[in-house]
Amino acid sequence: MSATPYHILLAHVVRAFVALAAVATPSACLAQAYGARDVAYHHDLRWFEPIELDLDGQMPRKDAGYFASIEKTFWGTLSDRVEIGDEGLLVDSETMYQPATIDLAITALEQNSSLGHIDSLSENLSYSGLSFAVIQANDPSVQYDDIEVMPFDTSGFVTVAQLQAEINTFNTNPANIAAGLSVKVDGAIQPYAVRNSILDAMPDAGFSWGERYEFGFSDGENGWMVGIIDGPETEAGGTWGAGGGQPLQDPDYIGPNADTFALGFGSVAVNFRLPNEDFLKGFRDYQNNNNGAAEGTVYGPLLYVGNYGANFDDNDPFNTDNAAGLITANVDQGLLALGRFDEAQTDPPNANPDVVLLDALINVIVGDVQNALTTINGLEDEDQVGFVPTVNDVLADLAALQAQFTTLQNDPPPGEIPPNMLDTQIDNLTVSLTALDLLLSTIVLEEEGDGGDGENTAIDADRLADDIDGDGNPGVVRVLADIDGDGVINPDEVIALLTDFGDLTTFNVFFDTVTARTRTKMDSVELVKTLDIDTGHKMERGRNQALRLSYGVRFMDIEDEFFMQGEGSIFGRTTVNTDVENQILGPQLGLRWTQHDGAWDWILDARGMLGYNIVDFDQYGLFGEEAIPGALNRSASARTTASVQGKTMHEFSPIGELRAELRYRLSKSISVKAGYTAHYVGNVHRGGNSTDFAVPYFGFKEDRTDLFTNGLNFGVEFKH
Repeated sequence: MSATPYHILLAHVVRAFVALAAVATPSACLAQAYGARDVAYHHDLRWFEPIELDLDGQMPRKDAGYFASIEKTFWGTLSDRVEIGDEGLLVDSETMYQPATIDLAITALEQNSSLGHIDSLSENLSYSGLSFAVIQANDPSVQYDDIEVMPFDTSGFVTVAQLQAEINTFNTNPANIAAGLSVKVDGAIQPYAVRNSILDAMPDAGFSWGERYEFGFSDGENGWMVGIIDGPETEAGGTWGAGGGQPLQDPDYIGPNADTFALGFGSVAVNFRLPNEDFLKGFRDYQNNNNGAAEGTVYGPLLYVGNYGANFDDNDPFNTDNAAGLITANVDQGLLALGRFDEAQTDPPNANPDVVLLDALINVIVGDVQNALTTINGLEDEDQVGFVPTVNDVLADLAALQAQFTTLQNDPPPGEIPPNMLDTQIDNLTVSLTALDLLLSTIVLEEEGDGGDGENTAIDADRLADDIDGDGNPGVVRVLADIDGDGVINPDEVIALLTDFGDLTTFNVFFDTVTARTRTKMDSVELVKTLDIDTGHKMERGRNQALRLSYGVRFMDIEDEFFMQGEGSIFGRTTVNTDVENQILGPQLGLRWTQHDGAWDWILDARGMLGYNIVDFDQYGLFGEEAIPGALNRSASARTTASVQGKTMHEFSPIGELRAELRYRLSKSISVKAGYTAHYVGNVHRGGNSTDFAVPYFGFKEDRTDLFTNGLNFGVEFKH
């Protein structure tokens, strides 16, 4: 049968349909396996070009080529707990009043027995205020754990000799000695256990910015990658103590600068490991000698015979021509007027501050300061030097108060000032004027005679070591002899001075303020070989995933620096800086899982490393900038000591890294991503835990710890 035009047209339509079906079949299969959206994303839509497919009907790999990523990181490193001082060390609190020894107590009772009105031992004990107790010392090296077992019964004794004999018998009994039991004078104030004030100097993790760079190549299955971490550098720390502000005490208890609290007794306890038990022993001068509890503590560690501070010099000529009748030097009237000025310039109930009253009070302050300057000018030139810084502060603060007061009066309306506008100037002048008053209180003026020749003498009769053992010899025992042979031994006929070691006391170390900081920086470089396993070409629904196995070598550098500085105490400024660098090198193995979902990729990446850690330690210490060996209120042996030291150790330090990321492809070549990263590094050394608080040289502790860093990261990735 011949072909009709109809048959010819039908044949052409069939051929076109077959050709179209041949083109559409692979895409239809993909659509059935993965969904139409993924097919539409990967299809090039070039209908009239040859189609290149693999054996599974998958188009060629699109992730082959070079890649690079740049990320900003915001990571924080957890800070280890650092105790400022020798960890766990407890010491006795400083004893202000020492109990009498048994020998001195017996001597006092024997003297009282000679008094006509003392008729019995019980009356003698009552008159002298003495009693005795059985004490158990759990640790002979400390007192805070001593326990009073029971009072020592004296009712059965008639004479002092009987009492003494019974006490000696008890104290020499071997059984009592083995049990730590002894009879002592009762009533002594029990010291308490002083621990380190700062047990957790680095409580928080510091977060900071850093960068991470990665670049490499992949042919779709095999490749290589270089990763670089620059930073972060995190910091943590703080300053603790009562220094730097006015304490909640009488203004007289503010030291000569704003960082001295309560006459130098400090507020931040730091218990150092000592080279020997005598290192903190010295002669103190807290009380006016021979007054003891009758007057109590007058000064503290702030006051000492040294190279600066409250100066005392025997028999300095003193010119008082312009200060007739002056017996003691002070600015008490100025301080009193300043206090009234502060009250008057605050907001009264119904009116602005009384300008006339304020002006009069300023004149009182100025007059008292001028009198003090007259007193200071009477000193020898070398003795005036110690007053210069404080005097300059007073004059500057007083001028600032006067200037602000004048300015406020001239502002509209003239002749009036608003309330509470002079608080800053008053606070500054209070600190400096109080400091001047403390320095002036160290000068005692004494007229030489009725003639009043105007030449007075600065004396320092009270500048003697406290007589702690109560033997009447403050610090030294004077050996006397009849030097002139007149048959009379006079007090000035001294042939020798013996140090009275019974007056030694053991000081505590309480800084006014302690500052501690730690800085941690982490850097890393890795070079790895990669093997990509992509399951997306399998003809199964939901298998659009990829795995990447990586293996190679990594170097990580962790530098941790610790800094501590204490201000004040019997030692003065004390500083230690410990820098520890962990240099970790070793093989690394990693596994990355990726879930493709259109333009989105979900990524989990885990890496592990077995690291060989070379640890470098470096330390600089400066102990006791104000340590003067043998000075009053200072250690008898400690001196300013600088130290520089270092060492190297070798450790095994495993490293683990975990990443979770979300990536979005903006185009074939550019993606943006964000995620979370965590690093764990084991068996590392850090500056704070490696610092040995052993004075005077400090040193290193082999204290291993772990490091954990984590945080967020975001950036951009390029492919070519």
